[in-house]
Amino acid sequence: MAEFVPLTRQPSLAVRVTEELLEAIAAGRFRPGERLPSERDMSDQFGVSRTVIREAVRGLHAKGVLEITTGKGVQIATVSSSRVTEALELYLRGAQSQEIIRPEHIAEVRETLETRLVEIACERATADDLAAIEREHELMSAAHDPETAARHDAEFHRLLAVGTHNALYLTLIESINATMRTIRANSFTVEGRLAVALEEHEAVLDAVRARDAAASREAMQRHLDDSQKFYGQGSGATS
Repeated sequence: MAEFVPLTRQPSLAVRVTEELLEAIAAGRFRPGERLPSERDMSDQFGVSRTVIREAVRGLHAKGVLEITTGKGVQIATVSSSRVTEALELYLRGAQSQEIIRPEHIAEVRETLETRLVEIACERATADDLAAIEREHELMSAAHDPETAARHDAEFHRLLAVGTHNALYLTLIESINATMRTIRANSFTVEGRLAVALEEHEAVLDAVRARDAAASREAMQRHLDDSQKFYGQGSGATS
């Protein structure tokens, strides 16, 4: 008996227009704030109906790629790092609630990111960057409650990412930090935990100030290994 090969479903016209527009934006053919051609012009250029163009534009608007303003038409949106961070944070929270992402998964990613970014911070952090990290460490030392300590703890790690002068590291760390607020605060209710975390932070800071990449990586690795003791206490990780 003859067998048939399953048919491959072709992308819809709207999907194909969407992909073409994204490619044009990524290639720099359109700049942030620049207007797209009119619906009629794009319909003629793509050889599709205006309904297809409208569907593609609506989809890109929903994703934050395009802005639709009365009187100004459709413009290329400026990419906002805060928007990216919020979207990634929302995904992480949802994935954790569904147990798609477990605490050990965040631990793995965090280890990969933070042990590398401190090495880069050793090379690129400016005097102002180091001063900001040191001030945050002092504020964490002066904290009188777990929530305040947790806030300064997260900021210490965020400022290390700032010191890489790589916006992607910063976006990723901010997103991960946002999922760990509760666990950070809970961990500092454990007697002696804050003092240990401060010592570990001090070791990381000393190594970065000394521009010692190997020492900074080792210090961060020790800190993260110790932090994993608290990973099961909710959704996320600690300091």
